[in-house]
Amino acid sequence: MSTMSSRWVAARPPAHRWLSRSEASPLCYINVRRYAAPMAGAGGKKPTVQRQRRDEEITSKYVNYVDNEGQLHERQLLDRVLSSFDRSLYFLVEVNASAKPPVCRLFDKKHLFEKQKASKKKPKQVEHITKEVTFGWNVSEHDMGHKLNKAVQFLDKGNRVKIEIKHKKGQQRLDKVSQEEVIAQVKDYLQDFKLTKGPEIKGNICVFQFENQ
Repeated sequence: MSTMSSRWVAARPPAHRWLSRSEASPLCYINVRRYAAPMAGAGGKKPTVQRQRRDEEITSKYVNYVDNEGQLHERQLLDRVLSSFDRSLYFLVEVNASAKPPVCRLFDKKHLFEKQKASKKKPKQVEHITKEVTFGWNVSEHDMGHKLNKAVQFLDKGNRVKIEIKHKKGQQRLDKVSQEEVIAQVKDYLQDFKLTKGPEIKGNICVFQFENQ
């Protein structure tokens, strides 16, 4: 009897050992993914919609109500207001939450949705920045190419470019014919872009302004 008991104890798995898949009951293997709770957003909080409260989201018992004709009805019970219009056609939107009671206005659902849709499709306005490129009348062909290539990069990014050619100290002054040749080179290099200003020559300074087509 004692021999059988010792054999049984030796064959029994230790109390702390996890059961293998073959040892455990099939009922232990439930697909826990089906019962998992939905994950919250960052920080464990549910994502919130950033918009004005509407209909049952309005927390005040009383509201100042503006109907679809623009008529103001002061201090109305919210429940009574919500039952006074066709909920399939209109939203009651809290337009001034700081007022006491808050001001709520009736909005046509179709008009509101179309307005939101149009605002999403509206292209973002590009801020046009004016970049300046400056060099001297006696600039070398290599340096002019480098400067004008920089202007092309600015223009390709949607910026305006102001080009200023001026006399620099220590350089020989060019005659009018030579200046016209430099101006022609600039215009030829940037011929794919729109010349919006100039060339304007005042003294020994010449100014152009270009934009992308």
